[in-house]
Amino acid sequence: MSRFVLAAVLALGLSACSDDPDESTPDSGIRADAGSDAGVDAGPDVDAGTDAGVDAGIDAGVDAGTDAGVDAGTDAGVDAGTDAGTGSSHGSGKLPCSRTATVSTDAGTLTYCVAQVGATEVKLIEPKAGIAPGPMRLAIYLHGDGAATYTGSNPRSLFTHGGWTYGHNTLYVTALAPNKCAWWTVPERTDCTTEAPVEARDLEGKNAAELVGLIEALRRGWDIQDGPILFGGSSGGSIELTASFLPRYGDRYPGVYALSCGGEKPWTGSMDWDAANASLRGGTKFYFTYGDQDFLLQDIQAAEAYFGGLQFPVDDKVIPGAAHCAFDQVGRVSEVWNAATAQ
Repeated sequence: MSRFVLAAVLALGLSACSDDPDESTPDSGIRADAGSDAGVDAGPDVDAGTDAGVDAGIDAGVDAGTDAGVDAGTDAGVDAGTDAGTGSSHGSGKLPCSRTATVSTDAGTLTYCVAQVGATEVKLIEPKAGIAPGPMRLAIYLHGDGAATYTGSNPRSLFTHGGWTYGHNTLYVTALAPNKCAWWTVPERTDCTTEAPVEARDLEGKNAAELVGLIEALRRGWDIQDGPILFGGSSGGSIELTASFLPRYGDRYPGVYALSCGGEKPWTGSMDWDAANASLRGGTKFYFTYGDQDFLLQDIQAAEAYFGGLQFPVDDKVIPGAAHCAFDQVGRVSEVWNAATAQ
C-alpha cells in the first residue's frame, strides 16, 4: 500500500511526515547577532533576499559582495562526478548572507549564514579554518514535511549536524524547500496545512533542478571536493532525494545518502542515466534508517530493493517498534556521515 493511501487510513495528517514528531530536544541555544533580525527562525516570513548592505561574509573581513554562486544555473566547467581526492571546484567568494546568527553545538557556539539561491533559502556553517589542507567536503540536508528542523524554534538540523561538520572539514548546508514546507511536492503547493495528495508530487523535477542550482552555487563559492556529496534527508526530504534528484542527476553528483524514515523508487519508473555503468555510480551509497512500524515501510523497502538491484551499496538500520521518524532521525544522519567518512 502506498504512503498516501496508508497515510489517509491512519489519519496521520501533517505529523506523519513532520521532521520530529513528539521528539523532545534540547535547547538549540540559537541567538541572533546584534545587527541581525531579532527573529532568528528563518521561516517563510523572513526576507531571504540579499541586502547589499548586510555583511555577507561569515568570517570577519570576507568580501561577500560577490554574486558568484547566486546564479542557480550550472557551471559547465565543473565536473562534479569525480571521485574524492582527484580534484575540486576551486570556488571562492562564498555566498552573500541576508543575515547571520549563532547556534550552540557540541563544537561550541558557531556562526551560521542565511542565504538565498534561486527559490531555495539555506542556512550554512563553514568548517573550522585550517582543520585540513586543501578542499572541503559538502554536506546538504533536506528536511521533512513542515520543515520543523529548519524553521522551528528548535532547528535541530543546525545544532545537530553543524557541530559534526565543523570539525570534519565539511561545509554544511540545511536547505528549505522552495514551497517552504515539503521537498517532494510541487513548489506551487504552498498550503501546507493538510496532507499532500499523490497528485502533488513534483514529477517534473523542479525541486531537483533547484538542488542542482544550489550545489553549483556552493561549488562556485567555496573550494569543494569533487568527491561524493554527503546528502541527508528526513521523511519527505529522503523521498525527494531517492525518487527525483538521484534518478535525474546521480551520475553528476555521486553521494553518501543518509536517509531517515523515507525513500521511494524513481517516480518515473527508471533512471535518466545508465546506472549499470559502475563509473557513473561512482562512490554513491545508501544508508536507510526507519522503524518497523513506519507507515512508509513498504515504499522504503521497495526503494532499497530497487537501488540494490542496480548494484548500489545499500545499508539499512531498522528500529524495532518505531513508528514514522520516532527515533533520533536527525542525529542518525550525522552518525552515518561520520561512519561513511571515517579514515
